[in-house]
Amino acid sequence: MLEKSDTSVGEVLTLFNETGLEVGLLVPTPTGLQKSIMDATASFRDFLADASIHDFSRQAQGQENKVVVQAMMVFADGIKQTKVSLYRPNTKSGDPRVCIYGLKSHAVPFNLLAFFLWNDLLHVVNCSDSAVLHSIRQPNTPLGDIAQAAKPGLSSEADELLGMLREIGARGWIQTLRPGDTGIGMTLETLLGINANSSKLPDFKGIEIKAKRAGRKRKNRVNLFSQVPNWKLSPLGSNKALLDAHGYEGTGRKQLFCTITGKMANPNGFLLSIDGQKDWLRQNHVTAEAVTRMAVWELTKLRDRLTSKHRQTFWVSAQTRGKGPKEEFHYLAVEHTRAPRVRNFEALIEAGIITLDYTLYEREQGGAVGDHGYLFKINPKDFSALFPPSEIHELVA
Repeated sequence: MLEKSDTSVGEVLTLFNETGLEVGLLVPTPTGLQKSIMDATASFRDFLADASIHDFSRQAQGQENKVVVQAMMVFADGIKQTKVSLYRPNTKSGDPRVCIYGLKSHAVPFNLLAFFLWNDLLHVVNCSDSAVLHSIRQPNTPLGDIAQAAKPGLSSEADELLGMLREIGARGWIQTLRPGDTGIGMTLETLLGINANSSKLPDFKGIEIKAKRAGRKRKNRVNLFSQVPNWKLSPLGSNKALLDAHGYEGTGRKQLFCTITGKMANPNGFLLSIDGQKDWLRQNHVTAEAVTRMAVWELTKLRDRLTSKHRQTFWVSAQTRGKGPKEEFHYLAVEHTRAPRVRNFEALIEAGIITLDYTLYEREQGGAVGDHGYLFKINPKDFSALFPPSEIHELVA
């Protein structure tokens, strides 16, 4: 239901990403609000379980097994106590339900609700109320005070590395240990006592270190990662079957280049959807008559790819002078980027903010199929909805 939110999911996740608060999101429908009952979506269930609030997978069906938790509803000028009930009805397959007491007085259909845990209490924010949402950046407001207190500090490993880099920065100009573009990184790693190796592991106690010459900006990554569908789980079974069924003629060969979102079907009729029960991402083909499943990705693999591709990183910048073997570096600043909010991945898929690109083509007439990847992408303006904001640390006073 996030695709029907009357408020930007990306903006809300960006604002909460500026804090250390992990959030779960829900959007009430007209029927759900009227009956005070909402479906507990897969991503919301994961939020509750990860926060040790409630595990629907262990809950039996029926009103007698309903769980009621104390909660706080956050407003721009105060906090009101409420309750949230969590249960699985006897009807159908016992699809998980959530009810927020008194919500009808403070929300309308398709408002975007954010939930977070603070001081061992579940808190609820109606993010469609702009006064409440933007109070997250305002001191001396309930949400602003919580956000300020929740902001994460440096880990002991990051603090240790930052201290070492400040010692290097205080040394001033240092001559390169290797001429060429790679000299700046190799010199810094040597100064830190890191031996050159081909390992894919982070350089320093889980932290990746990247050195760059000042003035060369790090470009926003539009392509998050590429991941092939699990063809064994996918009805079509192969990239060739996908191209044969839905490809079109172009530049003398059959091809399939398109962008797919979870918000609405594209001109090909392709639509992404989250299967919460199986923890899958599906790509469906939607027509007026039917919805046909085409390809499947296991969400656990997509989360792992996102995490491994974008690790905690120190981007160290330096001024330079001289050329070749006489080039010198003065290491001046660090931009610290943290790992993505993996929980936000599915919400951003559903909201149409993270998209999937197909890049299939026929290598030769009637022959093998090639591709440039199954590309999961995000617009640079929405990057902060997935990644916590970076921090800049000066190395020289």
